[in-house]
This record gives sequence, C-alpha cells and structure tokens, in this order.
Amino acid sequence: MKARTLFFNARIYTQAFGLVVDSLAVCGHRVIAVGNRLEQDPDFKAYAKVDLGGRTIVPGLVDAHAHFYYFALSLGRVSLDGLESLEACLEKIRTFSRQCRKSEWVLGDGYSPDRFTRRVEPDRYVLDAVTGGRPAFIFSKDQHSVWVNSRALEIAGIGKDTRDPAGGKIDRLADGTPSGIFREQAAYDPVLACIDPPSPQTVQRRYRQALQHAYRKGVTAVHSFDGPDGFAFFNDLALKGRLGLRINYYPAARLLPELRRTGTRYGCGDDFLRIAGVKVFADGSLGSQTALCFDPYIGTGGDRGIEATSVADMKKIIRSAARLGLPCAIHAIGDKAVANVLDAFEMNVALPAGARHRIEHLQLLWRRDISRIRRLKVVASMQPSHCPSDMHMIRKYWGKRGANAFIFRTLIDRGVDLAFGSDAPIELLDPMAGIAAAARRARPGSRDVFYPDQRIKASEALYRFTVGPAVACGQEHCRGYLLPGYPADLVVLSQDITRVAPTRIRDTEVLATILDGRVVYCHSSLAL
Repeated sequence: MKARTLFFNARIYTQAFGLVVDSLAVCGHRVIAVGNRLEQDPDFKAYAKVDLGGRTIVPGLVDAHAHFYYFALSLGRVSLDGLESLEACLEKIRTFSRQCRKSEWVLGDGYSPDRFTRRVEPDRYVLDAVTGGRPAFIFSKDQHSVWVNSRALEIAGIGKDTRDPAGGKIDRLADGTPSGIFREQAAYDPVLACIDPPSPQTVQRRYRQALQHAYRKGVTAVHSFDGPDGFAFFNDLALKGRLGLRINYYPAARLLPELRRTGTRYGCGDDFLRIAGVKVFADGSLGSQTALCFDPYIGTGGDRGIEATSVADMKKIIRSAARLGLPCAIHAIGDKAVANVLDAFEMNVALPAGARHRIEHLQLLWRRDISRIRRLKVVASMQPSHCPSDMHMIRKYWGKRGANAFIFRTLIDRGVDLAFGSDAPIELLDPMAGIAAAARRARPGSRDVFYPDQRIKASEALYRFTVGPAVACGQEHCRGYLLPGYPADLVVLSQDITRVAPTRIRDTEVLATILDGRVVYCHSSLAL
C-alpha cells in the first residue's frame, strides 16, 4: 500500500452519524478524506487507486476486554477448550506432557466440568496419572479456578493444614486434603508464584503469533488487563516502536503504589501504549460458581459466590486511583457484585475529562440498577461471546434470573454506553464471532436462542467494537471513527455484515487489516 492511497467503490462505515460513503483517502498514518466518488476528484489524482469492487470497510476493530499478554502465552499451552469429557482432557494433557522436560511445568487452559457430557469435577490424582511426575497447573475455561496435581501442591507447600485465604477457596476431599482445585486468585496465587516465567525468546515468539491472529481477525487495538510482566513487556516493545497493536492498559489495583512512585497518571503513554485505568475484582465467575449473587446458586446448598473485594475496600481503591486521575474498571459478574460496584462508584471523585469508570462483564444485574449505571455514566464493558457459551450454565445455576443476564438490548435502549470485547483467551479473540453472538444469542448452528428479545442488530454490535471502546477509554475524539484526521486503522471485509442474515455473520472474512496506514494482513484475494 502506497503512502497516499485512495480506496473507492466500497461501502465504508465511518461510524459517524450513520454516514456511509464509497471512498476513503489515506495519507501516511491518517485518514485524509472520506466521501463519494473521490476517485474523480482532481485533488487525489496522484493517489494510488484501489478499487474494492463493492467490498466493505469498517474502522479497525477493538477488543475492549482482553488479556493479550496471557493470550500470547496461552498459544504455547495445552488447550482443553471444547473437550466434552474429563477423559478427553486427560488424554490431551498426557500427549502434551510427553513433550515437556521432566522438571518442566505442564501448563494449560480451558477445562470446564459444566461443559462435559457427564459433569465430573477433576482432582489432583487423575492429573498425577498423566503428567509423569511433572508439576501441572491448568486454568479452567473461565480462569477463576485452577486444577493442579500433587507435585504442584508439594512444590507450593500446600497441604491439609493450609487455610482458605480471604477471597478464595481450596476444594477439599473428605479428609480435608486439598483436592487439587483452587477457586479464585487468592487461593491459587501461591502455586502460580512457583512457576518460572517463560524465556524472553518464548514470549517474543508467542507474541508474534498472537499479533498475526489479531490481524487476521481485523483487530487493531485492545484494552488489555494483564499483570506487571505483561506491562513491562508491552512497554519495552513500545519504546522500540515494535508493539504492533494499539493497547490501552489497565494495571491491577495492587500496583497503585508503584504508579504513584513513577508519577503514572491517566493517559500516560503514546499512540500505541497508554494507561487508561486500574483493574479491580469484585467477585469471581459463573463457571466456578464464585460470581457474587443476591440469591443462591441452584443446587449448591445456598452458595452465593465470593466477594473478592468489599465495598469499603473498593472505595479506598477508587479514591487512591482518582488521585492519579485514573478511573476504575471493576470485574463484576453476579448481580450482587454489580450492585456493590455501583455502591462504591456512588462516591463522588473527580476524574479528568473523558475518563470513565467501567464495569467489566456485567453478566447479571437487577433491572433497577440500570438507572444507576446511566446516572453514574459507568461504561458496561461486556463480552457477547460469553452469552451463548454460558447460557446452559445460566439456566442451570441462575434459573429464571437468566432473564436479567446479558441484557444488551435493554442497556442500549436505556442509554447505557457499551464496549464489547472477548475476554481472550477465555473466548476467541474474534470480533466477528462477538458480533454474531450479540445478534443471534445462540451457538453456531443452533436454534436455541437465549432470550431473543435481547438480541441487537449487527450494526449496533459493530459500533460497540469500534466507537464503544473509544468511549470507554476517553478516546472518541481520536479513535473509533473513519474521519479526516483519525488514524488510518481500517479493515476490509468480504461482505457487509449489516446486510446479511445473522447466521451468516461468522462467515465474513477479513480481507485486509491496515494499522496506522500500514497493511499488516492481506488475504490472497486482495492486492494492496
């Protein structure tokens, strides 16, 4: 692609006031003009012309909630996602373990007892049988539970006398011995701390893989929620001009002292890496039955989930973050957790212009809390792909309360700002899959629709993967649209997703991804 390029004969969604045009001019890193029949305008005589043959252009797609550093690392781990039995998981772990050195940790993701054909909770002993004496640490699909083996427990010094930490739970056998299942980070952190970090060469290799995946899916930016290792890695690449993706970063609240020490404030960074807020956990997840709810989970003997951070502690964090101009992005899945977060946000703190508090996930809520979300101008950061993925667990554990889960239509109609993401690697980093999930609320190929009245249009979902994330991080003045002066971040699609049946959205191919005026991915069918 030439530095000065004019795309024409296309359907170009600028995302501004419903404006759809047929041509767009790029000069260097910026969009210089949008309009109709610009190929006939003498001002663009010297521009390279690209006839898109009626194909669709949308702004670069943004994943508003991902763990991109961990997503990259997960590409080198055993994936159990989609396996329908414990036996299938164990066989895949056995095969993977044989490729590991004898002293190497067996790492993986994705097991989900509720997605097995026959639900069975795994334990340390079945994992011992397939890992050949190597320590093992396997995240559940929702990454709020961890499955470890006896060698891992031995290394971490965890035994029968180890107490449950605040905000976490260690599952136990009848005699009190840890079963090998840990729920929430407070519980599994002591084991995680024993795992050596991957080599710099390994991280670089996996990151390059993750970038290529993002480009193939049309993703030009993410809001990333990773640990300090992730930020250090991103920062090093950004300083070298090699980050390859626009990242708004949300460090964990526990890093606030370090942020104060370094003078890090809201908006610190550059066009590619920027600090946008701090991350807090109010509860756990549905899959691990740790999302905090007003009413008990069905069939669990009265369990209502786990309060990861109290309202009082959230208020302290909000105050501390506000001194740096930082808003808070608080993970809340259960309805009680959402209410707690709103109670904490009711506290009045001054934030810079554009800075917005967020609730991450917002899967279940009381309808009466919608007015508070809007009044407090809280952004609902949601992941549509979780809806069809979790619907059977919602029915199983929340029952009729499911009518208040993933209520996209209601939130939009009530004027709440939504930003969509994937929660990768928990769900696939794939905005087209997210748009299809929001428009269908059903699994691919299934006619089982989860509360169809909450479906939204593909155009509405696309907006929440472009403009929505820009609003969420205070960048709508410079991101999310295809308008003169905005970065040349754009995606060429094989079809207009707003004009096809929702069942066909997932068939849409990304033909080209352009980031900062540079082609980072191009399908063989398109010459750029």
